[in-house]
Amino acid sequence: MRIILKFKIIHKRFFIILFMVGFLIGILFTNIFGKAYILGVGLLGEYFLLHFKYTQINYNRLLMYVFQERIKLFLVICILGVTNIGIFVIGAFILWLGFSSGVLLSVAILKFGMKGIMICLSAVFPQFLIYIPVYLLYCDKLIDLKISGRSTLKKQKWLQYILFIGVGLIAISFGVVLESYINPIILKKVISIINLNT
Repeated sequence: MRIILKFKIIHKRFFIILFMVGFLIGILFTNIFGKAYILGVGLLGEYFLLHFKYTQINYNRLLMYVFQERIKLFLVICILGVTNIGIFVIGAFILWLGFSSGVLLSVAILKFGMKGIMICLSAVFPQFLIYIPVYLLYCDKLIDLKISGRSTLKKQKWLQYILFIGVGLIAISFGVVLESYINPIILKKVISIINLNT
């Protein structure tokens, strides 16, 4: 029991380390390799943001697109996570999450200074309050399955895991609704409040 608890603590710390490594790589990548290209185009381009607040959004189409993307990623992690490459998949996902966060924050600051932090936060709020805990919880659950896979209750554990995935799908779907209907409103408000031209 002590060994299992110790391993759980270690892999939680490993999650944090992997995220921070990815975050730092994302910052370095943006500042060294991607600066010239990223500053001119992309989600945080001035043209996109200045026109976004006037754009009429088809929320239903946005919902379907976001739903497909988020559910697909979640299922890939849940399915591949229980295979022989599960640990690698979990590690790669957390590393990618840190890298993406580092790139997004770096681009925002490079383009808009301190205002970029507000834009960056509003671009992921409030959906990431759902996504991040859910993904981390499932990565943790996958690790637990790996270290307790020899249990005589293996079939029962699989049934519990399938139910666990079902609950996760509901949670991710709620995050999708927030991302599709609430986030655009918040982002438009923030863009309207701050002056990107100064």
